[in-house]
Formats: sequence, C-alpha cells, structure tokens
Amino acid sequence: MQWSIGAVVAAVLFLVWNDYVVQLTDEWDDRAERMLANVDKAAGDTQRLQSLRRLRPVVLGLGRVNEPGSESDAEKRLNIAINEILKQHTVRHDSFSYRGPSKLRRGTLSRVIAPGQQVEHITGDLRFDATPATAAAIISALEASPDIDAISNLRMTLQPGPRRVTVVLTVETWIFSAERRARGGGLSR
Repeated sequence: MQWSIGAVVAAVLFLVWNDYVVQLTDEWDDRAERMLANVDKAAGDTQRLQSLRRLRPVVLGLGRVNEPGSESDAEKRLNIAINEILKQHTVRHDSFSYRGPSKLRRGTLSRVIAPGQQVEHITGDLRFDATPATAAAIISALEASPDIDAISNLRMTLQPGPRRVTVVLTVETWIFSAERRARGGGLSR
C-alpha cells in the first residue's frame, strides 16, 4: 500500500513537472534565443549605430519629441498642442491652416528607419496677434512641445498703435508612411 501511494505521488509529481516546468523552461529558452538573435543583429549593424551616434547632438538639441505616428494621429496631436498653448496666453485673431503631408528631405533619419517606410512632415500655418512678450512665450512653448517637431518659418510684424505684433509661423510634425512606389507598373532601372 505504501509503495502504491509513493508511486502515485511520484507519477503526479512527474506529470506536473512534465506539463508545467518543462514547458515553462522551453518558453524561456525560446525567448532567450530570440533576445540573443536581436542582440547579435544589433551588434552587427554598425552602420545604423554610427547613424544613431551622428543623431545624438540633434536629439539633445531638440529635446523630447514623440515618435512619428500616422497622419491622422499626428494631425490631432498637433491641433491639440497648438490649442492648449494658445489657451494659456492672450492672443487675438488666431488662425491655423493645415497642409497635408509632404516628403521630408532624405538624410540621416531616412537611413535609420525601417525599410519600406519613409518620413513625411505635416505642416500648418499659425497666425496670431499678441504682445511681443506673449508672442515670445508662445513660440517658446511651441518649440518645447513634444508634438511639434519644428518651426520651419517665422515672421513677426510690428502693428501700429499699442505694443502688438502679428506672428505668422509654420509648424511641422513628422509622420511615418509607407514608401511610395514609382508609377507605371514597370521596374525602374
């Protein structure tokens, strides 16, 4: 009887070990192998690493930026960021006109993104009237916003009368899009 109970306990322990412990260690082994493969791939890609090192001063200069997303998401975040900044300051006659995406010039960024993708930028023209101090604060807040990647054009015009300026600037945010193929259906050489 004791031997039978011992055999049943041993069989149950073996089944638990076989069903759970072995399966768990196999999953951990597979995960570790995938991690090692990723590390080997990243270590072997020196060109990408050098490109990222060249980007370091740009990243430090720009500060925090959000990762480029889809066009609709980026447009929504851009509008929200501009509206929140303008709400914090007293402005008159503000307007914002959105322009669709256009290709970003090829450079270091295009060499570090995934194949089959390209970076485009969405731009919009913002216009408002404010005091010079308020205008400077708004421009600073726009530059510091993680949802705005750049102010690519800026013009300030002094208004007659009390100290007011009209500011017209172009803000841009970057998006990822699928790389567009050449039209015509044939192979380009």
